[in-house]
Amino acid sequence: MCGIVGYIGSRSAIPILVNGLERLEYRGYDSAGIACLNGQRESLFVVKEQGKLARLKEQLQGFDLHSRIGIGHTRWATHGVPSRDNAHPHQDASGRIALVHNGIIENYAVLKKELQRKGVKFHSETDTEVAANLIGHYYKNHSLEEAFRKAVLRLEGFFAFVVLSAEEPEKLIVFRRSNPLCLGIGEGENFIASDVTPLLEYTRRIIYLEDDEYGVVSRDKVVLRSLKTRKTVKRATVHIDWDISQAEKGGYPHFMIKEIHEQPQVLSAAIQKRLNRRGNVYFDTLSPGMDKKLKRIKNIYLVSCGTAYHAGMVGNYMMGKYARLPAEATVSSEFRYEDPILNKDDLVILITQSGETADTLAAMREAKQKGAMTLAVVNVVGSTIARESDAVVYTHAGPEIGVASTKAYTAQLATLAFLTLYLAQLKGTITKKELKRMIAELRKLPAAARKVLKQEAAIEKSARQHYHRRNFLYIGRGYNFPTALEGALKLKEITYAHAHGYAAGEMKHGPIALIDHEQLVICMAPRSRTYEKMLSNIEEIRARDGMIIAIGTEGDKRLEKLADEIFCIPKTEEVFSPILTVLPLQLFAYKIAVFNKRDVDQPRNLAKSVTVE
Repeated sequence: MCGIVGYIGSRSAIPILVNGLERLEYRGYDSAGIACLNGQRESLFVVKEQGKLARLKEQLQGFDLHSRIGIGHTRWATHGVPSRDNAHPHQDASGRIALVHNGIIENYAVLKKELQRKGVKFHSETDTEVAANLIGHYYKNHSLEEAFRKAVLRLEGFFAFVVLSAEEPEKLIVFRRSNPLCLGIGEGENFIASDVTPLLEYTRRIIYLEDDEYGVVSRDKVVLRSLKTRKTVKRATVHIDWDISQAEKGGYPHFMIKEIHEQPQVLSAAIQKRLNRRGNVYFDTLSPGMDKKLKRIKNIYLVSCGTAYHAGMVGNYMMGKYARLPAEATVSSEFRYEDPILNKDDLVILITQSGETADTLAAMREAKQKGAMTLAVVNVVGSTIARESDAVVYTHAGPEIGVASTKAYTAQLATLAFLTLYLAQLKGTITKKELKRMIAELRKLPAAARKVLKQEAAIEKSARQHYHRRNFLYIGRGYNFPTALEGALKLKEITYAHAHGYAAGEMKHGPIALIDHEQLVICMAPRSRTYEKMLSNIEEIRARDGMIIAIGTEGDKRLEKLADEIFCIPKTEEVFSPILTVLPLQLFAYKIAVFNKRDVDQPRNLAKSVTVE
């Protein structure tokens, strides 16, 4: 979850490191630091600060070391509270090396005691300092590369490292195990980062490290080796199509609101990439041989975390209805510990924006071990889950910087809709006429999304009226029960209010006790199979003097009379309605967060990519 950057080349390293950390701060912002080689003194220059990157930048004002090599880190605290002492980079006791780290070292306590018995003194509470000192211990009698290798062979857990030494100033050592790390390949310079967003300004040629590989990175080359065998590993570069402007705010006050407004464009791109010239659904990443395997699938599991789990719940409804396959949405962190019964006729769909989510990655490996077919629905090209799954379908949402997911979610919903229709084609559970009609409805979604987002001023007015409230209820049925959960999650993430989502039919089984004249209930009530049932739930809330904000279909006069406020979506197929109903909820959460002066893009205690369990 922490963010790592590194640079070696002919440019001044500090601006590149700081720029990279700015683009990675969404991965963690409890503290930040850099380490560079001070060539004049042949020593390491280390600066780190508790808090957000802005505080580190203040400390760096006036420094101009002309250093051409360095590493940087922005932290999401795991071991040890946020503090300057616990901030990265960490040095060994001799001060010869500096290390940045993402992940968890599970046996750090045992190793720490061993090092303390040898006289090593520690200055932090972190597991990272243990790694730095273990490398330093071996460095007394070995080269940096061999000392690093010997140390890492003793570490247990999941982690990524970058190491810099004042005594070997022409190289950086990198390593990954389950935590992402990629290299940006330049001309006479090379870059290192936790993901590609900091690299796009300098290069589009990327090398992704695989598990238990380490690399020796110099200005002119990168040498990858297996940790266990030391054998050299050959790997081609991957070209990244994302534009750097996609990772910038473009005049918006926050990334989140920018990404909310990008959703019509994201939906348009999804449609263009999923329909061929004949108007049929296709996936260019699925081979004909994969089609044969998909035809024999008898059960589907949609496995994911957080917002992606809500997308999986919608996918569950979709695939059961149209592909006529038993489908089950489950949380990644629970899936692997359920000891699921899987075989070759089961398909496990892993849904993840980053492609690096630790629990989802573990679930995928569990599924593969049990013989199931795995298919990744992922945004980041070349990510671990994309590489390791049997098949991959990309959502093509572009870089999403805001910690609270918006456009990645709707891209996942659209991709799952196309995947459902694709499976229905293969299984023969949908007629050509019905498929044509569904595709026609899908084509309308970008324009429909733009129309929904035009209600921003009205939603802002509503948020101004309600931003002081601390308790919110969200209810929905069918396809929009997950929307209720997602709306509540968005509000929790960025406003810190208590927000709870429920299946509307469950109201009488407990939650209705919360309804009084101060309770605001956001009700998902577009035209649907359960529309009349939803109206009955709203009537029950009104009877108990609750306040109602409804999300409904344009022209719904009955709903207008029942609700205190209403925001509308254009008429669409029920299966596609979650793509539209979530948009007012995203705007509502955003506006309430702004009125409460919350840090919208970097909410407390959260990070964009959860790479530790």
